[in-house]
Amino acid sequence: MKKFTQLFMMCLAPVAFGQTNHQIDAQAASWSPNDLTIDLGDSVTWVNNGAGSHNLNGTTATYPANPESFSMLTIGTNWTFGKRFNVPGIYMYRCNPHSAMMTGKVTVVDPSLGLGENTASTITFGPNPANETITIQTKATDFNVVIYDMAGSQVLSENLKNKNQLNISSLKQGTYVIEINAEGTILQDKFIKN
Repeated sequence: MKKFTQLFMMCLAPVAFGQTNHQIDAQAASWSPNDLTIDLGDSVTWVNNGAGSHNLNGTTATYPANPESFSMLTIGTNWTFGKRFNVPGIYMYRCNPHSAMMTGKVTVVDPSLGLGENTASTITFGPNPANETITIQTKATDFNVVIYDMAGSQVLSENLKNKNQLNISSLKQGTYVIEINAEGTILQDKFIKN
């Protein structure tokens, strides 16, 4: 009886979350949309209908802060890939052949928490684009910042203790991913270095 009850509750979970399917289309050199926010339990389908030779890489090897991996690493011109997101968080992904410009982000939020309880919103940074420094706003006084280039390589890492400014003057101009880990809350987002 216990197993039947567990199975019954698992079958009801999709109804409770009202699962929605979202679509992201591969373009010549971008994803459309490239920034998507969805509810926990929703799914995303990536579609390439002959818009060039692309793949999909959202692995934790490339983006260590992703809550879990997903990928369709075979490069091709006509494919469809789907994933249901059952773990909240921020998922970065890219097309490997066009990694300098073809990147995207899926933010998965748990609607049962409500907007006021989304802990990732307690961390902010700016300006974006930035020239010399980035100012980070968080309640924590000791936090880690890691910056990745669009190929997924770590290019800067610093522990900020009792300060909130990160010097980025050593970075070349371009687009990067910043990962801020403050007391277990992780914010991962794109920023541009001018």
